[in-house]
Amino acid sequence: MDYRCRQKKQEEPNVSRRIESVQDLAQLPPEELLPCLRALRDAIGEARRKRAEDRREGRVAADAPFSFPAFDWYPRGSRGGELPARVDPSTPIEEIPMRTGARAALNSLGIFYLEDLSAITERELMVKESIGRHTAERLREVLLRVGLDFLPNRS
Repeated sequence: MDYRCRQKKQEEPNVSRRIESVQDLAQLPPEELLPCLRALRDAIGEARRKRAEDRREGRVAADAPFSFPAFDWYPRGSRGGELPARVDPSTPIEEIPMRTGARAALNSLGIFYLEDLSAITERELMVKESIGRHTAERLREVLLRVGLDFLPNRS
């Protein structure tokens, strides 16, 4: 399948990326690639569900090929507030925008700086009630931005 990713300015400060080629996926910054691929997978799944419904309702011929020519992706960099302009492994967790409960959960795990996150697995993080998938994803994006990641999950 062919996808291309082009930035297009919105009226808001958010920037969307139009996915039309694999080459442009390769141009994404490393911290944006996984979230973009997850969103793309979800968009394809939704398009397939809609197509199946259209086929059942007779709006699309049963033998019509599935078509998914493009995808508009909106990076979530601004969700939950902006990151400080300069982030490094010694950045205090208090400077990373997140809910108060999530921050308290991190502190209870002994995590006070970004580099502390690289000493635990994502699974250990997600055990905490206040830490959900979105928060873990956001923290991974920040870790990748400074060249770190969670420890691999143990089997």
